Amino acid sequence: MIDDFATWLEHEMVERGLSQSELARRGGLTPTAINKVLSRERRPGVDLFRGIARAFNMQDVDVMRLAGLAAPDPSTDAPGLRELISRFSQLSDEDQEAVLRHVRALDVPRSWRRKKRATLGRTS
Repeated sequence: MIDDFATWLEHEMVERGLSQSELARRGGLTPTAINKVLSRERRPGVDLFRGIARAFNMQDVDVMRLAGLAAPDPSTDAPGLRELISRFSQLSDEDQEAVLRHVRALDVPRSWRRKKRATLGRTS
């Protein structure tokens, strides 16, 4: 499972455009610690998981789950939910707020939305 974690970490770094040094800086870690985990010379510890979580704006337990060291989260079994969470966390604060407004709008009962659209479409 740790090899899978190193592969995931490499992928996330590429996706986010982060070097080992930048990941270390953002996570309050040393570049050497990141390098040893990526080269599979060292198993990641709790401090490393916390630092990576901080750098990626994730919960540390989610990083530990990816390493196989925490039980799966049953609430993320929905297809695409993990990807959605990952992509959402990469958005700017402004874009996150816009996404939340759209999601909240979907929560409005369909009958109300139909009625509202019909009202908006009327001319006086």
